[in-house]
Amino acid sequence: MEEMGMTNEQYKGMLLDELEDWQEVRELALETNNEKILKKADQQIAKINEKIKF
Repeated sequence: MEEMGMTNEQYKGMLLDELEDWQEVRELALETNNEKILKKADQQIAKINEKIKF
């Protein structure tokens, strides 16, 4: 049986979905003045943006 992985388009789509989720978390952190969550959201958004560049 042949293993099937994700295509680049599927992977990029997954990353974009994840990016949208973290952007929403970031907005909530700003609304509630939660610096700890804001910092984590910014870190995750930066990581995802780097992965999307491929």
